[in-house]
Formats: sequence, C-alpha cells, structure tokens
Amino acid sequence: MLNRYFKLSYRTLWKNKSFALINILGLAVGIAASLLIFLVIHYEMSYDNFQSRHDRIFRIVTTERKVGDDGIANMHSMTPRPLAEAIRRYYPSLEKVATLQDIGAAQFYVQVAGQPEEKKFKEENGLYFTEPGLYDIFDFTWLAGTPAGLEEPNTAVLNEHLARTFFGKPEDAIGKTIQMWSYRIPLRITGVFKDLPDNTDVPIKLGASYKTYRKLVGEEQWEDWHAMGSGSPCFVLLGQHQQIEKLQAQAPAFVKNNFREVEDKSLVRSSITFQPLGEMHLDKRFGTLTGNSLTPGELLTLAFIGIFLLLVACINFINLATAQSVNRAKEIGVRKVLGSDRSQLIKQFLNETALITVVALVLGILMAWLAVPYLSDLMDKRLSLNMLRSPAILLFLLVTGVVVTVLAGFYPAIVISGFNPLTAIKSRISNRSVGGISLRRALVVFQFIIAQLLVIGTLVVIKQMSFVRNKSLGFEKEAIVLLDLPSDSSLKVKYPYLKAELSKLPGVAAASLCWTAPASYSIQFTSLYFNNNSEREQFSVKRLYGDSGYFNTFRLQLAAGRLPFPSDTIREVVVNETLIKNLGLRSKEEIIGKTLGFSKEVSYPVVGVVKDFNDNSLHDAINPVVITSDYNGYGTLALRLHPDKVNATMKDVERMFTSIYPTYIYDVSFLDDNIGRFYKAEAMTGKLFEIFAILAIFISCLGLYGLVSFMAVQKTKEVGIRKVLGASIQSILYLFSKEFTILVGVAFLISVPVAYYFMQQWLQGFYYHIDMGWEIFFLAIVLSLFIAWLTVGYKAVRAALANPVKSLRAE
Repeated sequence: MLNRYFKLSYRTLWKNKSFALINILGLAVGIAASLLIFLVIHYEMSYDNFQSRHDRIFRIVTTERKVGDDGIANMHSMTPRPLAEAIRRYYPSLEKVATLQDIGAAQFYVQVAGQPEEKKFKEENGLYFTEPGLYDIFDFTWLAGTPAGLEEPNTAVLNEHLARTFFGKPEDAIGKTIQMWSYRIPLRITGVFKDLPDNTDVPIKLGASYKTYRKLVGEEQWEDWHAMGSGSPCFVLLGQHQQIEKLQAQAPAFVKNNFREVEDKSLVRSSITFQPLGEMHLDKRFGTLTGNSLTPGELLTLAFIGIFLLLVACINFINLATAQSVNRAKEIGVRKVLGSDRSQLIKQFLNETALITVVALVLGILMAWLAVPYLSDLMDKRLSLNMLRSPAILLFLLVTGVVVTVLAGFYPAIVISGFNPLTAIKSRISNRSVGGISLRRALVVFQFIIAQLLVIGTLVVIKQMSFVRNKSLGFEKEAIVLLDLPSDSSLKVKYPYLKAELSKLPGVAAASLCWTAPASYSIQFTSLYFNNNSEREQFSVKRLYGDSGYFNTFRLQLAAGRLPFPSDTIREVVVNETLIKNLGLRSKEEIIGKTLGFSKEVSYPVVGVVKDFNDNSLHDAINPVVITSDYNGYGTLALRLHPDKVNATMKDVERMFTSIYPTYIYDVSFLDDNIGRFYKAEAMTGKLFEIFAILAIFISCLGLYGLVSFMAVQKTKEVGIRKVLGASIQSILYLFSKEFTILVGVAFLISVPVAYYFMQQWLQGFYYHIDMGWEIFFLAIVLSLFIAWLTVGYKAVRAALANPVKSLRAE
C-alpha cells in the first residue's frame, strides 16, 4: 500500500516538476533557516550543562542602590577581595567557596631545555588567578599533575592546549616554570587539565595561584571591601540537600556586618544574591567572563523568526498546491468516479507533501551544514550540526518534518479531495471550489508582514550602526595606533626614548604615553573630594592617565583654562564638562583654580576643562572624567599617524619597537577597531536580521508566484476577452499587479506599528541613538513593492503575451 502511494506521489510530482521544485526550494530554505536558529538557541542554552554539579553551583552577584532612591545604580558580579574568605566564615555549611581574578592579556616566557633562546607567547584571554577550591566546584579532567600545588604562591595549572604550546606534551609541563609579564613573575606548573568545552562561562586556560595575586596586591590593601576588579566572580558549591533559600535569607546580615556601608556613609546600599549557574549565561545584568551571551529576549526573537520562516514556507506550499489544483481537477474527478473515497485522496496528497518535505529536509540540512561555518564565524561560537552527537537536533528535524507535512499538506488535501467529480471532469472548478482566493490573500499578507518586519528591523540596525560609526566622539579615533608597553620597571625607563624616536618618524603626527585611549574597556573609577571638602562627592569619577601629549594625540578640545605642564607625577588635573555639571557649578571657568582630590589627604589644582567626549560606548552616558599624568600608570604608547602614510609608518614602528624592546612581543592595535568591538553584538544582530530578511523576502516571493500562477489560470479567459476587445499589455499588467500592491500595502500598515514598537525598545539600549524617521518606513515599502512587482511581473507578462485565441479555447 505504501509503495503504491509512493509511486503515485513520485509520478505526480515528476509530472509537475517546476511546481515540485518551487515547493521543495521554499521548504528547504525555511527548514535550513529554522535549523540554524535552533542550533544557536540550543548552543546558548547549553552553557555549563555538562557540569556534574551544576544544580548545586551558584555565583554571588551584587546589586547596588543609591541611598534614598529605589532605582538600581549598578549590578555586577565583581568580588571584593575579602569576600570569599568572609563567605567561608559566615557560611561554614557550604561545601566549597572559590573566587578568581581575570589577568587579561599577558605575555609569557618559556625556557626550553636544549634551546639557547627562550620562547615568547602572547595570550589574549582565559588567564586567571584562581583559588584551589574552584577545581573542586567545576569538573576538570586532569591529564597530568593536580591543582593541589595552587595552595602555594607562584604556581599555576594549564589546559592541554597551552601545555602543548609551551612544552610540546602535557606531561612535560609538570614541574617546569614559565614567566608572566615583562617583570617575569615565575609560575611553576603543577597540573595540566583537558581543554574545557567552548560552551562554558568559566573559560580557564591558565589558572595561576590566587596567593600570587594576593602577594602582588599586598596585605595592607587586601582587606579593602571597596577594592574589586572586573572579571572576579565568586562561586559556591552547596552541600547535598542544602537549600539556597536559607542562605539567601542570611545575606542581608552578612552585607551589613562586612560591607559596613552605613558606618562608612556610603552613597549606595548593596545586596548580594546567590545566582544559579544555569541562569548565569543568559543574564546580561551581571555579565559573564566570556561576555558573548544573547539575552532571553533575543533568543525568543530568534525562535519566533524561525517559526515564522517555517510558516511562510508552509504558506507557499498551500498557495502553490491550491494554485495547481485546477490542473488536477480531471484527475480527481476520474479517481472519484473509479471509486476512490475522500480519505484515500487525503492520504495520497499528504503522501505527496511528505515526499516533498523529506526531500526539502535533506536539502535544508545540506544548506544548513554549508552555512554553519559562516554562522560560527559571525557569532564567534563553535556551532556544530553533528546529529549523531546531538539527539536534540534529530528530534527537532523529526518534529519539523511532521509539523511541516501537516501544516502544508492538510488544507490542500481537504480542499482538493472535496471536488465534485462531475464538475471536476468538466473542468468547471471555480475559485470557490478550491477554497476561494481570500484565504490566499490573507496568507500572502501574513508573509509580507513578517518580511517587512525583518526589513524594517534591518534598516533600523543598519542606520544605527552607521550613526555609531560616524558620530563624532569628541576625540580623534582614525589612524590612532596603540602600542602595548612592558610594565617592568627596568623597561619602563625606556618609555621616553621610545616615544622620542617614534615621534621622529615622518608618518607620526603626534605621540603620547598613557594608560588607555579616551574610550576603552579599561575602566578605573575613584572617589572625589572637591575643593578640600572633607566629605566625598556623591558620584565617582573616571580617571585617565596621560602625559602632556595626550590632548594633542587624541585631539581633545580645550573648553577653558590651559593644559597641564609636562610632569611624570600628578601635579595638575584636567576635567571634562560633565564633571562640572555634576558639581553644580555655573560655568567652566568657575572650577579653574579649585582643587580635586582622590583621597582626603592630597588634592591637586584644576588647570583646564576639555569638552565632553564619549569615554565609553554609545550605550552609556558620558561619565565625569579627570585626566592626570602619572608615569606609573602608563602602559600604552598612542601614535596619531598621517592617514596617507599608515602602512609605511607601521613597518618603521615595528622595526624601532623591536630594536628597543627585543624581549617583548610587538603588540599593536588600532583605536577605531577597538571602538568597533563595543558594538560587536549589535553588528551580529544586524547581520542576522539582514540574512533572515533576505530569506523571508525570497520565500514570500515564491508565495506571490504561487498566487499569481493561480490567478493567471483563473483569469485565462478573462485576459483573452480583454485582449480581443483591445486591452493593452500595460492594462493587463495593471490587472494583476494592483491586487498585490494592495496586499503589500495592507501588510505594510500592519507591520509598521509592530516594527516601530520593537525597534524602539532595541534602540533604548543606546544612550545615543537615531530617531526612526519616515524615510526608513518609506524605503521598506518601496523595497517591498519593487520586489512584489518584479515577482508578479514575470507571470503577468506571460499571461499578457499569451495568444487570445488559445486563451478563449481553454477549458
């Protein structure tokens, strides 16, 4: 029986090859897109699920509120240095408590036996100071050694990749010593563990002992509850059958006894929360070490896009199937006369749909497989379409196949199997006989609503990203080169010489020793005491270190006063306009001559005011900023190059740098590239919107083609009569296109308010953003109409050029 149904389905589809090809292509594209979206969602929700104790692991996060204000001032997962030890004392029932501190990028020096020269390596991420308990909280597979040695300072553990990079074999690393940073901190390797999966938010490649970090900081500063750095979460492991609710209920008392914000007259009140590991990755409020997560809202949006693309593909099938049903009217009539009942015909049509769906599934999987590497690069995630290792993918494809078969095939099967046999044999099937055209009109409207939502979203993202790239930030970012400098004191003495030599190059317009550029990920906030006031101000200030060339190099504009005199130590300060506003001063000149201090003991005169510049991404408002000199705070040499001499100058810069610092790896970056990384997630969102918008338009065009095909068949005689009576080709084209113009217009009117609402919400993530003007919506409707006319035009022209005699003879 099944074999007979398969043969009938195959013959029918082969007879209508173009119809079958369009259906297969539309479904395949929809399936491929939804499969890719499923891979992204499945990957994002899989973070750290492989941890055997993931249900007992929690992260401590902090919420800060301003005194007298119910609003949230700050939310983060940074750990005050004494926190972990205090948690261990206050919560003795916890099985394990461990914290870590991000090291950031670092250079390493490895002396290999038998080789005269040491090896130099640069690692950008995955480097942390870690407590030994961390390796009991999370799952690590040890290939050699153990983490027990981390109880001592100047020890470390490596992952397999770094061990092979440094020493060739994991076992060869045990007992060896590597040196970190330019001032050569020795780290003896005590263990090597298997590389962690990519879908983890604890991406450790190197774990140096936490006691090394404590020794670097110094015991006198270790008990400061206000000292914390980014990338310093604290994790706890609950004991068996321990309830987190009881621990959470004790948290307010813990904060009061240890943070002592009331006694210190702090302007904020903190609260800590034990956040489950399973919630950590998708919660952007507190951030993660990887910082590459999507929000639940973004995942939900992607899920809806995947569902809608599948629905649009199914709508195409319905449109095309019903459009072709008139051509099969005689077949249905004959089969009914020969005894086929309606259930048999429904099974036959569902079998045809199932066959098309299976072929589309195979083609869709192939399309997705080819697209996975591109999507992985776009999202910077290692996505995989390995169905043997992931039963969830097989289940998704199975469910998709069944759902698509039912959604796409059931309605045409019901309609076509209900033909009256006598009417069908006489080829008198009318619009009403095949369900009428109203439903198909509604389906086309739905298709273009989805397509236009994605088109409008794409246009808004493109315009916002263009605004981000072209907005004046208040400082120069083009042709600015940032050189990473060694921080060892014996090498720092060469800073002025390096700057002087590079400044002599004809391609260098200006140079500055500094801590970082005016806008960067490196952030240091400090308290502020104004004009010898014993009480600190109710806001923190961002502190930037730069020598006297800092202002010219980045072309910061002076608004009042003068620039500070050259000095290696802080003697004078320059502030921005926002700081003046926060102090409540009436004019810029009023602050000149006043003093600012970062502690009660020492203050410095304000000699200048620079115009406001964006010190962070455009997501955030401008912070109050203080710029000071401080030789100990320098670690970067910024060069402003002549734009027409960049390539030639960079070769000279590298040559001179390596000659002065032969033992230090030449590490350079361009400021505009660094700033572009602020908007990596938004750029990815825009690209995804663009891809899915193109796919939605493509599938929708197939739907339009199906409907115009149906209309062309239904209006065959009408077109013939019109041509005999003198109708022009243009009037016949108008006959076909006016209806679709109305359908696209209706879809546009529905999509505009929906798109406006959701994209306005997206724009609220930027403190500085565009206004969604009428030109975005005008461009969207023009684009949609152009595509619709282009799609309709092909079939309409063919109908208009058809021989009217043949059209009038059509039965």
